[in-house]
Amino acid sequence: TSSFELFTSRVCVIPFMIGLASGTMGALLHIYDSSVDNAFLVKYVPDDVVFNVFVVFGGLVAGFRTSHALSRYTDAAAFLHKLNACWYDAASTLIAFCRNSAAPTADVVNFEHTLIRLMSILSALCLDGLQQRDGNGVGHRFEVIGAEELDDETQAAIFESDHKVECVFQMIQQVVVDAIETKVLSIAPPILSRSFQEMGAGLLTYHEAKKLACVPMPKAYLFFTATILTCEALFVPWMLAIYTKGTFSTFFYTFSGVFLLWFLNFVA
Repeated sequence: TSSFELFTSRVCVIPFMIGLASGTMGALLHIYDSSVDNAFLVKYVPDDVVFNVFVVFGGLVAGFRTSHALSRYTDAAAFLHKLNACWYDAASTLIAFCRNSAAPTADVVNFEHTLIRLMSILSALCLDGLQQRDGNGVGHRFEVIGAEELDDETQAAIFESDHKVECVFQMIQQVVVDAIETKVLSIAPPILSRSFQEMGAGLLTYHEAKKLACVPMPKAYLFFTATILTCEALFVPWMLAIYTKGTFSTFFYTFSGVFLLWFLNFVA
């Protein structure tokens, strides 16, 4: 299914159409040039050195674009795994710190249930803030553990907040501090501080990932790349119409070269 979606999406369709148009243009140029005894293209096409330099430059631009996109992709994947690890580590250590609590059992259970619900909401909000939505603003819906069981005041505060991730993050810290006061968490402070450190690392990782999700490539660079690729799609048919020996080979090599460069750019 994923392969079919790739080949039917704009990532593949638009480069295919551009490559098809460029290949057809090269084939027509070859046919016309052959009909006039190869006297047409020689007058208008520059030296092959110019063509080689132009193609190499276009390939470097596409290669840099693809390399940068791959770097962003791997960084984003690493941030997501680190984000989940931070939330899990913080939640699991806080739950473990309640094992030898001297507080009433009801207080310990209430703290654990509240913590897990808030951590679940926090994780879902982080993933929701990083996802790419469609044209209608609809994205993936993430499952949350027991959000409706929180009190109305807490739910309203989260719903009305303009910065929901930071709001829930602060709620979790306040819940932990209250648990220290009520002796639900009776662990040594140096050990307890690890949970706060993991929470802070998780929030920092979220904003690092959000930088990749929300900060686009500079428009000037995108325009420059599109200009280079457009010139390449218009220029390659003229050169290959001379250096290939048949109409089909002109179409095939022109289509392949143009399609691959545009496809790499759209994938990036």
